[in-house]
Amino acid sequence: MRGRGGFTDLGVEQATANTMSVNTRSRSVMEKSGLEFLRSFTSDWPGAIDGSEHGEVEYELTRPEWERQHP
Repeated sequence: MRGRGGFTDLGVEQATANTMSVNTRSRSVMEKSGLEFLRSFTSDWPGAIDGSEHGEVEYELTRPEWERQHP
């Protein structure tokens, strides 16, 4: 199964991913990968791009949650 090596072979305890709030396609990929919404936040980037005024989001998947999803 894809993605399990981090939790099973490398001992990773938490996986996180960030994207712009408006990037619905990336957010969908994160959710389909088992990551859950953690928080919204804003950052002060030197070069603003369209949509950055809406902030960013962070998703995470912890080892215990991954183990619940993959018994």
